[in-house]
Amino acid sequence: MPEKDRSDFAVMNRMIDHIRLLIAVDDEAIPVKKKLEAQAILKDFQAMLAEAPENQERGRIKGYYEILCRDVGDEADVAALLSSLKNYIPYL
Repeated sequence: MPEKDRSDFAVMNRMIDHIRLLIAVDDEAIPVKKKLEAQAILKDFQAMLAEAPENQERGRIKGYYEILCRDVGDEADVAALLSSLKNYIPYL
């Protein structure tokens, strides 16, 4: 079995993937329109974080993070993962 990548970037990406999954399977607390918006934001958020640190659009990344916290941060597991991302993205 190959060893799992434990770099900060890989961990952060797995956390974002888990947020995506939690949003997708939550049929009670998150309306479909909000799910679709959050999934699109997460895709852009993840793509921007894949850029080299000196090329990252920090203002947009922070803005997307704040939108995610506001729109889907009421769900406990999502909120915990969003909060944990601050350990990997210090400018949030």
